[in-house]
Amino acid sequence: MVNRHILLEVARHLKTIDPVSPDDNETNRFFANQAAQFRDVLVSENRSKTLVHLFDYLVARSGDPRAPKEIEIAMTVFGKSAQFDTSQDSTVRVHIHRLRRQLESFNYGKSGKLLQIPKGDYRLLLTEEAESADDDAILIEVHSKPSGQKRTWTVIAICFAATAIFWGMLLFSARSQDSVTSTLRQTSFWKPIAAHERLPLIAAGDFYMVVESGSDGKIQRLAMRPAIRSGRDLDKYLRMHPDQYSKLRDRDIHRLPATVAMGAAEILPIVASVRPDHAMADIIPVSQISQETIDSNNIIYIDRFSELGMLRSPALGQSHFAPGPDPNELRDLPSGRTFRVRAAAENQIGRDDVAADPYGYDYGYIASYPGPSGNQIIVISGMEDAALAQMVKLVGDKRQLGILSRQIGDAKAFEALYQVRTSGGLIFDTRLLIARVLEASKV
Repeated sequence: MVNRHILLEVARHLKTIDPVSPDDNETNRFFANQAAQFRDVLVSENRSKTLVHLFDYLVARSGDPRAPKEIEIAMTVFGKSAQFDTSQDSTVRVHIHRLRRQLESFNYGKSGKLLQIPKGDYRLLLTEEAESADDDAILIEVHSKPSGQKRTWTVIAICFAATAIFWGMLLFSARSQDSVTSTLRQTSFWKPIAAHERLPLIAAGDFYMVVESGSDGKIQRLAMRPAIRSGRDLDKYLRMHPDQYSKLRDRDIHRLPATVAMGAAEILPIVASVRPDHAMADIIPVSQISQETIDSNNIIYIDRFSELGMLRSPALGQSHFAPGPDPNELRDLPSGRTFRVRAAAENQIGRDDVAADPYGYDYGYIASYPGPSGNQIIVISGMEDAALAQMVKLVGDKRQLGILSRQIGDAKAFEALYQVRTSGGLIFDTRLLIARVLEASKV
């Protein structure tokens, strides 16, 4: 087992890239201290010791001028043979992804030098700026009103350009109803919403944040923990870990990824344009949706595919798609096919299978089906941000929806999977892979 003393010894031999170039001894001590703190978190939050062993290995290799390759990690940490096929087995990538996400949670709210595993790499570095897919996330706090009243959402922090763009779009959308052609209301996707007497609610996927306090009772940071997705989950966790009662608190704080927030804002004028009354829909967080809300409203969900299982609706109950064991995989159950998200070639460091195809691939998902009381449920989703953003654009594109309509006809219940090809942060094309009619009576 690697303890703080061993970590400090490893740190003394570091040759990591340090963008701010402070005194080497100070940097090494800081690295060792952060590594030890994070390791304590890994040990306390993970029943399996695999992530701990992986982290120990990356710490031990952090002084090497060359980042370890996937096959080296597979053999050393996971006990694989030299014949291990990294293109067929995603064990290493899955665990690196999980470790990276836990590091992002550990670093959340901190500034200055941070421990990170850069995307597309298997190296542990101490860098000055955080690298996260959700750097533009919007942080939202829920305040309870007196009994019998609904909760109000108040923005307490919006990072960088998301402030002006997001709120600007919300204000502008009220006057931009005519910017989206009314012919969208004739498509299979929007027709149920256009014809329905009830105005839809736009449900934006959010993440629950737990407040962590130090031994002195002062708040240290906000954190996302995989095992804690709500206040109820926190209560269960504290019953199993009574030593954490004084350290973890519920303040009903949620994190709204910028891509989801922007998607909700873009859907507003589309909904207004297809409705005969041009009424503006409300945006609510998924965490605040009750069964009563689902039973009495049309709902338009906007969230990542991996989070749809958390929806308070049978959104995936009749779907023939399911998340794979790898966070980057989606499975089509009838055919047994697996669709894997892949970064573009410039992010595939150390991989030998991308020379012939330099593009990245993401996958988008949309669905529409009747709800429990004659209402309509719509899902707009993607495996990663690129596909999610592209699906938001696609449902406002008459041509793309026309292609879908020709596949599913006038079906009131259907789902579709799209492949989104990317490179250098740009979308090159979007292709419909599967369009499937669902049995409305069983949804």
